[in-house]
Amino acid sequence: MNKTKVFKGLRIFCILLLILAVLVGVTSVRNVILSARDEKLVEDAYGEYYTTPEGERINYTFYDNGVEDLAVILPGYGCSSAHFEFDTLAKRLSDRYDILIVEPLGVGLSDGTTRERSAENYCVELHGLMASLGYDRYTLIGHSIAGIYALKYCNMYENEVEAFIGIDASVPRQIDIDNTFTQPDVQYKINRALKYTLVDTGIYRILTEVSFDSVLEQIPTIRDDDKDTMLALYTTDQMNDTQLREGKKMADNMRDCYDMTFPKSVKVLYILSKDNCDQIPEWEQLHSDIVEKCNGEVKIVDGGHYLHLTNLDGLLKAIEG
Repeated sequence: MNKTKVFKGLRIFCILLLILAVLVGVTSVRNVILSARDEKLVEDAYGEYYTTPEGERINYTFYDNGVEDLAVILPGYGCSSAHFEFDTLAKRLSDRYDILIVEPLGVGLSDGTTRERSAENYCVELHGLMASLGYDRYTLIGHSIAGIYALKYCNMYENEVEAFIGIDASVPRQIDIDNTFTQPDVQYKINRALKYTLVDTGIYRILTEVSFDSVLEQIPTIRDDDKDTMLALYTTDQMNDTQLREGKKMADNMRDCYDMTFPKSVKVLYILSKDNCDQIPEWEQLHSDIVEKCNGEVKIVDGGHYLHLTNLDGLLKAIEG
């Protein structure tokens, strides 16, 4: 009797496993077909390009608001399209800045690269873009990991950066936080696993399609005729090889900038997510430690890590002072 139950149990398990394999096979094939379609749909869909000396194209979008000051918006890690993600923020800042939204290599419509994703390479690439456009004075606005790149950039090109505004931005010494899930190496392993189990199988595409309306609600300035392009970018290019290499290099980049602070000539404003401050006790102090050594301040705003999506009004109020 026991053997019969075991046999029936194994048979049911095998049937379920077979059904799962068939479903994953279907979603994987669907993902390959739709990804090929999406690549054609998004080709040169927006912005302009700067070509690096190595021949790789960086996409950027310029909002000419007729304002004297320029702000350069840099996305966080794993961004699918900075052009779309920061569209509402850029438009809400139109009375304060001309805006340049930059998609670093591996993001949105920019090319991928096999070059090392070091903070220094990132900064050299960004500076090449700024020089090609003829800008030598500007403010950097960076979300999440862009805080590390901005810190490095300000130390490399001190005379060009007027100010840095960090949107729940990363700092080098967060690598010391005793929290497994905030460690860059752990995040890299998780993202790599998610790429193979969710992205490559097409499951991530389905999850994104189902939840896409809620994403659009957070970026109300997106035009109807851009929604298909935005969805294509959000489902096709997630955790690409360039982004994974960036994730693998993240801990090294934090160590490289570990003892850095901003030059006193750069005004610094860290705007932190209250959710992160509540969940990570060290979060506020790590940022305060940096601004104590430079010309800066820290403000805390209600909302999650993506403050430009979860509490844009609060973020703008903090920026405007």
